[in-house]
Amino acid sequence: MSRPRRPTGPGWFGPVEPTTAATGTGTGTDGADGADEHDAGRAIIEVVFLAVLMLIPMIYLLISLVRIQAATLAVTQAARDAGRAIDTAPTIDDGIARAEQIAAIDLADQHIRSGNITLQFVSPGAACTADNAISPSLSPGAVYDLCITTTLTLPGIPTILTGSNNTATGVYTVHISELREGN
Repeated sequence: MSRPRRPTGPGWFGPVEPTTAATGTGTGTDGADGADEHDAGRAIIEVVFLAVLMLIPMIYLLISLVRIQAATLAVTQAARDAGRAIDTAPTIDDGIARAEQIAAIDLADQHIRSGNITLQFVSPGAACTADNAISPSLSPGAVYDLCITTTLTLPGIPTILTGSNNTATGVYTVHISELREGN
């Protein structure tokens, strides 16, 4: 079996032998070795500084996105659970009271303050605004959307600056069963 031949010609440079310019035998000020003696260790400081400078905003952005996702998950789950509680309640007042309690539990599960929950009932597919509000009923075949809205806070931003502008809304369409008894 023969050995593979090494290429000859311009592609093969052969062994590298050090020269005085490459060994850095100069004074260091002529630029032959690429660095000055006074710059030794400065690159590490610059890399660490830039890493910290870029890492802090990235961590803040990540924490903010996680808080927004947690609030979105919380209001979506709260709307679903509250809608099911209203559907199974004996009266509408009892159903709304149960829905508020369940929504507070779902928001607390995601570490969202439950002091600013808004329950609202609107026509199916309508926007969750005060102008579209309707009164819910437990009559068989009734269909309406249950909107749960909460104000979320972002870390490091005082609420005096954002107020109630940062909200998350969960919507669940409640279908009262056609076979419901009593009402």
